[in-house]
Amino acid sequence: METQSNLSTQLLDASAKEHIRLLSAQLDEMYQRMKAERNVLARWEEEEEFSILGVIELFSTEIQGYAEQVLLNTSNILLVSNSINHLQELNVFNIDYFGQWYFHNLEIYPQIQKYVEQLDHLRLLLIDYLRSSSHNEFC
Repeated sequence: METQSNLSTQLLDASAKEHIRLLSAQLDEMYQRMKAERNVLARWEEEEEFSILGVIELFSTEIQGYAEQVLLNTSNILLVSNSINHLQELNVFNIDYFGQWYFHNLEIYPQIQKYVEQLDHLRLLLIDYLRSSSHNEFC
């Protein structure tokens, strides 16, 4: 019975990792396609005191870094709790100026909007994956 449970866990783990890999690859492609919107946004930012692109780059680097660790099996189970907490804090919509900009510019930057949503989806998937993998480790 335990072997069947172990096999189910391994299949779910492989499926989740494949989903993480696909989302990460999709984000790379989306980033390339939104070049024109990034250029328009960069010109707009010249007049602002904050950088929307900077926030997106920071969050993207951190979230995709976690995805890479998961895919390469380099995440240390002792650090899973810290990783989950950090990923929860990496909610781009918790930044007031970003949220205000995002919801007021949906029509102007549709590709950036989709990118941010996919990035947040990956963040949530990583949190779920890390929670389930730490639960399975300790069961």
